[in-house]
Amino acid sequence: MLRPLSAVLALLLLAACADSAGVTRLGNPDEIRLRHVDAVNAVRAGDGLVPVQLSGELNAAAETQARDMYVQQRAWHFGSDLTSPRERAFRAGYHGEIVGENLSEGTDSDMSVLESWLKFPDTRAVIMDPSARGLGLGWYQEPSSNKTWWVQVIGQ
Repeated sequence: MLRPLSAVLALLLLAACADSAGVTRLGNPDEIRLRHVDAVNAVRAGDGLVPVQLSGELNAAAETQARDMYVQQRAWHFGSDLTSPRERAFRAGYHGEIVGENLSEGTDSDMSVLESWLKFPDTRAVIMDPSARGLGLGWYQEPSSNKTWWVQVIGQ
């Protein structure tokens, strides 16, 4: 009797994650960021690299760019005010150098996006840069769809 009840509760919880338009929200930002940095550090450890730490300033810069990419409807490294990743990070209070910025748009989950970035040499090089010490992750999910704009910023 517990199993059917558990299954019903699980279905209700899953249904609660989607709104009336069928849009599934991503979840707790802190949990997503912690999962992301843990996965990045596991890959870096495999190559003998030091771990990166989450940076509130880099998170803010990444969130700003993710929302701006949505407004512009294109994934690119320049803000609508033509700011660079370095300028956005500086404005957010980060005073180290920026190693790079990885971007993605689509309906992929946070882990799928990271897997994709790790598959391509240019984006993998940013994640695996030996001088990297800080990481920021930001995203903006479109209000009426599952499309999400992802930005990862890596700093020294």
